[in-house]
Amino acid sequence: MALARRRTTAYASVFAQRRGWLACGLAAGLPALGGAGAAAAATPGGVEAGAPVPTPVAAPPTGGAIGGPPPRVTRVTCRVRCAGPTTALPRATLDLRGRNIAGVDSVSFLGGSGDADDLTVAPARVTRGRVLVRVPAFARSGPLAVTGADGTESPPSRATLTVQAPVADPTPGLDVAVRSPKVFVDGARRAAVAFALRGTTAETVDVELRREADGATVERWTPGLLQPGAPQTITWDGTAEGRVQPPGRYAFRVSVRTGGAAAAGTAVAAQVPAAETFELLDHQFPIRGAHRYGTGAGTFGGGRGHQGYDVFAACGTPLVAARGGRVKFEQFHSRAGHYLVIDGEQTEVDYAYMHLREAALVDEGDRVRTGQLIGYVGATGRASGCHLHLELWSAPGWYDGGRPVDPLPHLRAWDATS
Repeated sequence: MALARRRTTAYASVFAQRRGWLACGLAAGLPALGGAGAAAAATPGGVEAGAPVPTPVAAPPTGGAIGGPPPRVTRVTCRVRCAGPTTALPRATLDLRGRNIAGVDSVSFLGGSGDADDLTVAPARVTRGRVLVRVPAFARSGPLAVTGADGTESPPSRATLTVQAPVADPTPGLDVAVRSPKVFVDGARRAAVAFALRGTTAETVDVELRREADGATVERWTPGLLQPGAPQTITWDGTAEGRVQPPGRYAFRVSVRTGGAAAAGTAVAAQVPAAETFELLDHQFPIRGAHRYGTGAGTFGGGRGHQGYDVFAACGTPLVAARGGRVKFEQFHSRAGHYLVIDGEQTEVDYAYMHLREAALVDEGDRVRTGQLIGYVGATGRASGCHLHLELWSAPGWYDGGRPVDPLPHLRAWDATS
């Protein structure tokens, strides 16, 4: 039904009305900057229905960074705090063996079905064919996966790790773990911290979120009386008082009140809190796999007014939303191929993704989240070599009075952090 809607008679009629403008743009070169040219091409309704015309290149360029083949975990062995070769206690040390894992920068404990119980941690040590990693508190039994520095994710391991329930510890204290060391503004997965009380007595627990750059307290929670061994989770959506918080490192600080606070209900000094940090990022690099940056005609302003930037990757490499928002356009154009435009949430930027392998996985009007899968790298339309053509447009929007800006500095920054 979505495909039929994209190819309605009305859609064909609109493109027929714009055919002359596109021909002129090809002959003279579309304006690379400024809103005047875009405004002149707008429909009476104020939204341009045509797609920009990316300049094709003769062959995939060789410049830029490139990642390696996908990693794969072939064996999982417990080395320290073990109850068997693939049975571990919390805080055990695992030895992962596999292929193409020299560049691994995170390990995910996938637990059961769904991602609600997933935990992601940085490895303790990485060599050419081996990754050592510590089992985090609250990890569940299940397969493991690893992610390379270029964003390439391995499939879940065939070997399943069994995590034994910890023996009750009478020593007072806290177990604390963040669900992921990196989270994204408007992402599908929020920042989350899990914690459990050790000892034999119920206590009152306080949780504080602190921004490390300036030490400011962003949020506070009081979960109340916590029973020993009963884990709880606090999540944060990246905002405070309705405003998106700046990217950077944040810390969940979990404290246990002392001096009988649970019984008396009075405010007393807290113990030194157990803190777990994570990084909040405002964008995710859209190509989740090996890639390289275009040169020449594939750059911003290259060829005849190239209004985006080409990043090359193998056909079928997953594409995710660099920033969440609302899908403004999801259509097909003879030169742009399958493409979509997302109005970035709270950014005043439109993000255009072109040459997708097939129709996007989201429809016009859909709300998407940062990092959500939206399609796959392809070469549809007029393209030589599988690649993503990405455009960034300022307010008021894509072919609606805005202007294109060079995506390369942003791509490089997102690539370095996500």
